[in-house]
Amino acid sequence: MYIALISAHALILCGFQFFSCVQGQWTECSDFSPPVTVILMIILFLEGFLFLTFTAVMFGTQIQSICNDETEIERLKSEKPTWERRLRWEGMKSVFGGQPSLLWINPFAGFQIRQCIVKASPQ
Repeated sequence: MYIALISAHALILCGFQFFSCVQGQWTECSDFSPPVTVILMIILFLEGFLFLTFTAVMFGTQIQSICNDETEIERLKSEKPTWERRLRWEGMKSVFGGQPSLLWINPFAGFQIRQCIVKASPQ
């Protein structure tokens, strides 16, 4: 999810940079010559689009697996569960931790520096 968000951000920045270069002078837009600048922007756009597509699809399949309370292998084998499946929100809460909130998208939520310092310090 984080890579998909960063890739989308890079695509937006690439678009803004391209439009600012089109509206202004190409020589003031970059230290490179205009053709090199265009080639670099195209490469950045393609790279960002590929990463966005790949990671968004992977994130979608993971969310689907969490909501269905099954692994990808179980889904591919069409195995019937031998356990009682959880509700969709119960699976989401157990994976992301707690009630829905903005902390679900924070990569540092639940990270406690004090525990890391205590574990790292010599006794």
